Amino acid sequence: MDQPAGIEAQRTSPALGGRRFLLVATLVVFAAYSLTLAVANALDPGGALAAGAANTIPIILFGALARRVIAERLVGRGALVQAVGHLLIGTAFAVAAYWLVTVMLGLIHGTSPTAFIVQPFASRARAWQLLENVTTYGIVAFSAYLPARREPVAVILAGGGEAELGAERRPGLTRYFIRSGEEIRPVDVDRIVSIAGADDYAEVATLDGRHLVRMTLAEFERALDPVRFVRVHRSRIVNIDHVARAEPAGGGRLLLHMEDGEMIPASRAGARLLRDRVL
Repeated sequence: MDQPAGIEAQRTSPALGGRRFLLVATLVVFAAYSLTLAVANALDPGGALAAGAANTIPIILFGALARRVIAERLVGRGALVQAVGHLLIGTAFAVAAYWLVTVMLGLIHGTSPTAFIVQPFASRARAWQLLENVTTYGIVAFSAYLPARREPVAVILAGGGEAELGAERRPGLTRYFIRSGEEIRPVDVDRIVSIAGADDYAEVATLDGRHLVRMTLAEFERALDPVRFVRVHRSRIVNIDHVARAEPAGGGRLLLHMEDGEMIPASRAGARLLRDRVL
């Protein structure tokens, strides 16, 4: 039998990466707006910082929300769904950010927090602001697709059968390895709570944390024991050993409460698979 083949792997924290991205994005956008407005409108430092904050807050607030929605709802979906989703989310982002900018500027120039006037931009300035928001949305959307692309985590499969990625695997994988820095650490399949699919990658949630794996959800599904691991949604596999409880969610669906505290919705088909196991 051939020795299992491996590819470089790195344990990662998606939440930490998201916080770092948000902090860096906030500082960059704030500095860019403050400097640009100071030069363009000959503002003093205080006025430039205030105007910079008024333009930064809407971008960061709605940008973070849009990025999360894109990552959770659009990444990995079909081309048509993504196109329509970006059209709707991008429009909402551009309009909401524009509205909040006008409110923030009115608040800054008002006499008190309760006595200020919200004035829309002039037609040309309004068109420019909306175009700027659409461009910013493009950057936000692009960043939502980056984690799976720049943080590849591949597996070194252990156990019988062919180990190369993309090859057929036998159900019943019991352990694989990930590289953490210079170390190679084992991951026991028993400790997997759930697996979320995103394009060519999967995010694995275990009782010990999370990591990315360069395998599709379909490949994982073929490799795992179908008695214990159930695909409850097009983008989710759960380990039924770690389902704390399940409650009806309407329309034949279920809401699964996992032992790691996460709540995972099960589709009608997924809920039906789980109900078939009720004795």
